[in-house]
Amino acid sequence: MSAEGTPDWVSYLVRAGLHAPSADNSQPWRFVWDGRTLELFMHEERGKGGLGTDHPANLMALGSVIENLAQAASALGMPPDALQTVDATGAGCMARVTWEQPRSEPPGALPAGVQERHTNRGPFATTALDPELLADVAALQHGPVRVAIITELQQRERWSGLLRQASELRFQTEEIHRWLAGSLRFTPAEVARGDGLDVASLLLPPGGESLLRLSLDWRRMALLNRFGGCKLFALLEAAMLKNCAALVAIIGPPSGIGVEVAAGRLLQRVWIALNEAGVAVHPYFVLPDQLYRLRAGRVAPEFVRKVRRIEAGVGEMLASRAETVLMLLRVGAPRVADPVRSRRLPLERSFSVMVSQ
Repeated sequence: MSAEGTPDWVSYLVRAGLHAPSADNSQPWRFVWDGRTLELFMHEERGKGGLGTDHPANLMALGSVIENLAQAASALGMPPDALQTVDATGAGCMARVTWEQPRSEPPGALPAGVQERHTNRGPFATTALDPELLADVAALQHGPVRVAIITELQQRERWSGLLRQASELRFQTEEIHRWLAGSLRFTPAEVARGDGLDVASLLLPPGGESLLRLSLDWRRMALLNRFGGCKLFALLEAAMLKNCAALVAIIGPPSGIGVEVAAGRLLQRVWIALNEAGVAVHPYFVLPDQLYRLRAGRVAPEFVRKVRRIEAGVGEMLASRAETVLMLLRVGAPRVADPVRSRRLPLERSFSVMVSQ
């Protein structure tokens, strides 16, 4: 059924949820309204059939949706127990909202932070950020997941080195390369679909789009790798981590039910706080992804030793083997103030009404 006739507060919450970030704008979520309760699930095709039910990127995306729902519910004046988190594994209903006595007046605009949060992949100024802002962000926490702020150049260089090593392996892994190739949107017609990454949002330098197109075919990428292509691409990606004001690391246990969902909620809270202060944010998942793939046994045998060295390096940076990095953010004052943003799928692609007639 269509979304017509659903209560205003339900549409309001769904619209807020759709503003959440996701891996390459894959949007792995689905909302269902049964006439009394709004429920959140992982989408069968875009989530479970994409990266997979247990993939941290999908679970963090759903965690970000839940955070948006929480902020939107607060804006509506809902009681604290209206939003309930249910299944943190992604297999079933992940969150449920029931409002027994909704207000009669229509909701206003979405919370500004939810609506305006965005990715900026452009260059950032290296000027130091407001210490009070960084202290407030560093104090944020959700469950077992916390925030670390990295401002010292030497520390950022070390994180940049670890990310470069992870990125080199990413460009040599066919599975990841094909996922990225399938996520990019080049033409106006492709962009208008509302899914995937609008190439314009990558803010590539002159000639960058042509090089990207050339490398999308795995056979060509494998050939480029024989001549150091993976090293060049990884070097360019990692260099940006040194040319910014700070890095923000989302840190938590490497495993445990609910960790990634908690990380997604915290990530969204951090991202909104920074954007509201005029600070640009560029997320990097390539390093956490390699660590996840190692734990899941999905690293190619010839790369296992290299990823273990990366894992050891992360342990040294955190001074702990009980924690890992779940997301890394490059932050700073933007030199491109209003970057192109990838679009969202139409509401009907993510929202179903299941009311018996």
